[in-house]
Amino acid sequence: MDKVFIRGLKIETVIGVFAWEKQVQQPLIFDLTMDWDITKAAETDDLAYALNYAAVSDRVIEFVQGNQYDLLERLLVQLAETLRTEFSISKIKIRVEKPAVAPDAIAVGLEIERG
Repeated sequence: MDKVFIRGLKIETVIGVFAWEKQVQQPLIFDLTMDWDITKAAETDDLAYALNYAAVSDRVIEFVQGNQYDLLERLLVQLAETLRTEFSISKIKIRVEKPAVAPDAIAVGLEIERG
């Protein structure tokens, strides 16, 4: 299967379990890899048959900023299901880094795969 990816999508949002996290926006950095058959898009040179990564990026931003979760786990599961449903993606992998949380680490995060 072909893969469409978005790497390093930085979104400022409110997320976390601690009281201070609920008061400030923090950066989250997303990497997405989505299975997509590019055959028809390649044959026709028509965006209608491609997975429009600009539209996916916009939807990720809208979703993340429009919902508030305590845990990355819930955010990623809900986001994966939303994207799979709205864009008819058969398989998706989402990785997120939360760089502001662990001062001695470059980042902490989570990766899930669905489909």
